[in-house]
This record gives sequence, structure tokens and C-alpha cells, in this order.
Amino acid sequence: MERLIRYFVPEKYHLDLSIDKKSKTIDGKVVVTGEVKEETVKFDAVGLKILQVFINGREMKFKTDGKILEVFDVQLGEAEITILYTGTLNENMEGAYLSTYEYKGKTEIIVATQFESHYAREAFPCIDEPEAKAVFELSITTDEIDVVLSNMPAAEVCSGDGLKTTHFQPTPRMSTYLLAWVIGKFHGKTVKNAHGVEITTYCALNQDVDSVDFANEVAARALEYFDDNFGVRYPLPKCTQVALPDFEAGAMENWGLVTYRESMLLAGKNATLGTKKSVALTVTHELSHQWFGDLVTMKWWDDLWLNESFASVMEYYATDYIYPDFKIFEDFFVGDALAALRRDAYSGVQSVHQEVENPEEIATLFDPAIVYAKGARLMLMVIRLMGWEDFCKGIRDYFEKYKYKNTVGNDLWDALSRYADFDVKKMMHAFIDRPGYPVVMSKNGNGEFGDFSQRRFLIDGEMEESDWPIPEITEDMSGHYILNLNEDEFEERLARFDKLSLEEKLRLLIDRSLIVKTDLASAGSLLPLLLKFKNEDSAAVWSVVTLLANTLKPFFKYGSDEQKKYAKFVQKLVEPKLREIGLFTRKGDDENTIRLREILLGLDFYAEDKENLKKLAAKYNADYNKMDVETRASILDAKVYCEPEIMDELLNDYKTIADPEIKYELLFALTLSHDTERLRGLMKLLNDLETVKPQDQFYLFIYLYRNPRVKKDVFKWLTKNWDFVREMAGDKTLENYPRYVATSVRTEEEFAEYKKFFEPKKDDPAVARAVEIGMNEIRSQLALLEKDKKTVYEMLDGLM
Repeated sequence: MERLIRYFVPEKYHLDLSIDKKSKTIDGKVVVTGEVKEETVKFDAVGLKILQVFINGREMKFKTDGKILEVFDVQLGEAEITILYTGTLNENMEGAYLSTYEYKGKTEIIVATQFESHYAREAFPCIDEPEAKAVFELSITTDEIDVVLSNMPAAEVCSGDGLKTTHFQPTPRMSTYLLAWVIGKFHGKTVKNAHGVEITTYCALNQDVDSVDFANEVAARALEYFDDNFGVRYPLPKCTQVALPDFEAGAMENWGLVTYRESMLLAGKNATLGTKKSVALTVTHELSHQWFGDLVTMKWWDDLWLNESFASVMEYYATDYIYPDFKIFEDFFVGDALAALRRDAYSGVQSVHQEVENPEEIATLFDPAIVYAKGARLMLMVIRLMGWEDFCKGIRDYFEKYKYKNTVGNDLWDALSRYADFDVKKMMHAFIDRPGYPVVMSKNGNGEFGDFSQRRFLIDGEMEESDWPIPEITEDMSGHYILNLNEDEFEERLARFDKLSLEEKLRLLIDRSLIVKTDLASAGSLLPLLLKFKNEDSAAVWSVVTLLANTLKPFFKYGSDEQKKYAKFVQKLVEPKLREIGLFTRKGDDENTIRLREILLGLDFYAEDKENLKKLAAKYNADYNKMDVETRASILDAKVYCEPEIMDELLNDYKTIADPEIKYELLFALTLSHDTERLRGLMKLLNDLETVKPQDQFYLFIYLYRNPRVKKDVFKWLTKNWDFVREMAGDKTLENYPRYVATSVRTEEEFAEYKKFFEPKKDDPAVARAVEIGMNEIRSQLALLEKDKKTVYEMLDGLM
């Protein structure tokens, strides 16, 4: 991709925009000052109609191909460039786009922006590269009744003739992808934190305004926490958060105007613990970006991890500080850390630091298991090796030196190295610049890792000797590696399992879950291992027990005698602990018990424990807020299982309810049905983007695909509707289809269908990597089933 900053270096933009929601148009005037470097100046301008261009008051000749605007015969040196243009508001959740919601029988229209990674160019002509930082002065003319928001507070508002023009204060020097505006009807609440920053959170009028209270509380305390630890105070006078009804990603860190999916920001008085955790993590993630990404920005997209890896670990540190009762690092270990290990165990996976040129490739960089989760785990490894205080000393130096500038990875390692007693740069380059991680073995076989050997761990290939620099091997969850214990070592640790720390317990089981997918151990060994945890109290440990149980599910074709036998085994596994804690929330339940019950009920649903399913279904109430909130999802699942005719009622509720948490629970419950005909009816919603918004369509697709009753039908739908999916899905979402389908392929026949459809798409950069890794993952899964099927069946027979 050609870098346009070499032609012109912007210093300041003044954007004067007239935005009409009804005609879906932008009439714009851009005045940008900066330095001309070449006699031809180029701007990104995708889909924009350029009307006139002036430089220092003189009208200029130009041409445009619909993507790049070229201006000719330009004098070198300082210049003021004025561009008059028109653009359109799209509906694909990129650039400047339209979002809608229903309120009191009327459709309300919102205009919002999503400029990361390279979509600012769809809203105004610019040098749309992170290195091209500039100051932005924005003026927006729109309907007088609308709330109009941007990165900075309004400096002046002028009204007349049903319109109003909002002039915003100049922004700090920042990248184009961080500019944002939101226009529409909202209500919200404002608080001020201890450091004097005004925080306002908005939601659509059809949402309960009190559902913003929790997000305000998190934001207020998170900004204080980051102020205190990062050294540089939050530099803006306000922090605005907005919940949008249509939003492709989870959230976006626009400086001073953070935008979110409704489900990632709103938490009403009846919100579940899981929702509160999710909101807290999302808000703290985005607000850590106000420093790491906004104040200091990567020079080019190949260093995207500089933003995301840092924010993905800071969200856990900040949430743990604000809400220690959440025990949020347990979620990190069984969530992000585990996701990184599982994704990074296949050949073809990207490295954290990834070269990128093609714009379509930029979107594929946002692999949540690598750039976010693996990167976060690597940052945790650095933090624990350095210690929190010394790590923060390095971070403070980094922010002070590079604020309002751009950096590369080495700038961060140099800042941290001053306070570390190991070679930060050497270790991090080794882990970030290449894919994979090592499996570590004790050389003397005594279970001690002072002297160890290592190979790159691969599920789908030969494990060759490797040389990742690891300053220290620990048996907690710090390092991005796994430990290959021989059977004696493994049994020795199991014998003293109660004496291990929680992280040591998780490490032992997580590592085992991966090792059994290779020739290093048999999947059959998981069956007797699972029974050792029948009386385990830790929800985090049970999360990994569930993972081990799920690893065995592919060996059993649904409805077969073997699968029914395995379901009874699972029921036997969960019954003692579920009986002890009960099916429903009890007064005094702590965070661990609430999580544990949710995990056990999920396993019990797989086991089709009809007695418990009837008890759960009996607690159904058409007023969803009157159900036990923490088990409401399980109640809905059970109701659909026991009474499939309820699906029509639940679907009608899904269409009308605004609460994002309940909508998600309803959608998931509907897809679990055992009624094949009703499931086929539900498939019609895959094309109904008014009922199931584009941001949620993938969830409906993959939930239905995982239901064996309609699996073939759903994949056939995908093959016939790929053009529809490609147009509907945002750049970051498209690769989810080949990626997550691959995780559920169980037979050679399904693999043949996958190959036939996706292999020809390997030249498409938007999905190429996902298809390659997906095929490797499927081959490995089928090989595992062939290798261990007999052993698994024999072991199960012996235990029943």
C-alpha cells in the first residue's frame, strides 16, 4: 500500500460538515494545513465525490478514481488545501454510517462513525494513516433536535430554521482513525471523577437510562487508576461513552468519545454478574487506549499489537483494582490465556507483529486470540518478570517521551529495559515476531524445570526444537508456554492437587487439554481425570474441566449409543456439586458459586438431565425480570428443550425487547431447540437483517450450525448466500465464518464440503488465513478422532 504521508504531511484539519440523515448524505468542506512534499499531492477519498480543490486560494486540477484524490502542480512547502465534496452515509457499520432503533412506534435514526482501521477516508478526504497525526476542528450542521457529540466538548452551538451547527473545540494531535461523531436522540447521565474529568454515558431512548450507571462508575474509577499508574494525566476535559444499537466490533476507543455495542456498555439493575464483568472489562480496555493508542499511537498497522496487547492486559489490572470481588484474573486465565494457547498451536497462524500492506489485510490483523489474547499474555509475562512497580516506571517514561507521537515496538521495549533485569527486547521479539510457543520438558525427568528442553508445540505438525528465550520457567499461568509432564510427574501433581495454587491447578489442566491433542498423550486419559474433580469447588477449575469434557464430545456422534453413554458420564460428573449448590441462586452466593452454577448447568444441559430441565423450565416467567437473573439463561434453554412450542413466543419477544442481555439469551436459547422444523424456520432469520441485526447475524449462524439437527442445512445456506454474507459482514467479521465453522467439523464428509467451498477462497486476503488454519485444525481433529477413538470408547466402558 502506498503511503500518502510522503506527499503531504497534515498539521490541522477544519471539517465543516452538513449531515442529512434522511437523504443519507454528507456535504463537506475540508480545510487542511500542512507541508507539501511532492508536486503531486494525494488524499484517501473512498466513495467521495470531489467537487473542487483549492490550494492557498487557487483552484487546482485534480483527478480521482473513487479511492485516491490526486492534485497536480502543487508548490512545495506550507500550504492550505481546501476540498469541497459530497459523501453518503452507509449501513455497513464502517466510515460514517446509519444505525436505527424503535421507540414509541417510530424508527429513530442515528449517525455514527467507525474509522478504525482505514475508514475515515469514506467520510472525508484525508491522509488516512496512523502516522499522519493532526489537530481536528469539527463543525457539524444537522437537525436541531439531535444530540451531537464528538471527541471534544462543544465550543459553540448556533440554531435556526430547524437546524443547528455545533462547533467543537480543537482536538489534541491525533490520528484520523480516532476522530468520531455521533448524532441522534439519546439520554444519559453525567458524573465527575476525583480528578475532575466529566464522564457522560449515553444510550438510545428505548433503553433504561439507569443502565448507564455502572459504566459511569467503571469509567470514573478507571481513569483515576490509569492517571495514577501511567504518570500522564488523562489530557481531555471530558470522556463520553455511547451505546450504539448497530456496531460491528465490541467497542472503539475514539479519543474522548468511546463507542460501544449496547451489550458491552449497558448493565441495568437486573444485570447478571457476567454482564457486569463484561462491561467492566470493555470499558477499562477502551479507556486504557486513551493512553496506549490515542496519546501514543503505533506508526503503522503492523504494530497494531502495541495498542491491543497492552489494552487487553490493562483491562484485567484495572478491573481487578476496581472490583477485587470479581476475581477477574481467573477469567483471564481460562479465557484469553487459553484462547491464545489454542489458536497459537497451529501452523499458519499469524504472529503478533505482522507485516501488512493491503487494506483488506489490515482488518485480518484483529485476530482476538493473537493480537489481543496472546499479546496480553506476553505483556503479563513481562509485568510479572519485572514487577508491577518497575513496569509502571518504564510505562511512565514511554508516555512522557512519546505523547502525541507515533512509535514502534522497540520504543516500548527500550523504555521497559531500563527497569528490568532481563533482556526485554530479546524475549519479546522472539515471541512477538514469530508464531507459536514452546512445549517445555524437564531434562532430568524429576518434574523440576531449572534444566529444560523445548520444542515448538504444534497440534497439526512436527514439533521441532526451538529456542524461545525464557528467563524463568514457572508452573503458574505467567508464561506463554506449556509444560509436558511425564505420567509420573502428572500423577504426582494430581496427588497433591489441593496443595497447588489456583494458577498451578489451571496450568496443569490447561496444558493437559492441549497435549492430548497430540501424540504426547491419549485423549482417553481425560475420562478418569475428569472424575477426580466431582467435588471441586473452584469455578475456574470447573471451566477447564468443561474444556476437557468438551474435548471428548467430538468422539461421540449425537444420538448414538456411545453419545448417550457419554452424556450419562457427564451427568454423573456434575451431579454431586450441582446438588450441593442447587439449581437456583441462593442468598449469600458469592461470585465463585454464581459462576460455578452457570458452568455446571451448561454441562447438565448437554447431559439432558430431564429432571433438572423440568425444574428449570418450571421457573419460566413471561416477565423476564421476575426470573432468577443469574439462571435466567438456563431457564430459557430448558423451556425451549421441554416445550418447543414456546419458541414462537420467545421469538416475538426477541423482536420487541430492547435489553441487549435478554436479547442475547433469547437468541441462544432458540438455537438450542430439538425441534428440527422450528429450527429450519429460525434459519429464515439468517437473511432477515431487520429482525437480527448484522452485528448479531454471525451468532445466529454459528449457534445454528452447532446444532446437529440443522448443521447440514446451515452450511448449505452459507454456500448459497456467501455474496450476501460478504456484503453484510464487516471486514473484521467475515473471517469468523470459515474460522468457527472449522471448529465444529466432525466428519470427513463435512471436511469435504468445507474444502469444496472455502479452498477456492484462499486467494481472498479477507479470509485466506482463517481458511488455511481452519483446514489444518480440521485435519488435526479428524486425525485425533481416528487415533484415540477406540481408547476413548474402551475407557468409557470401563468407567460406567
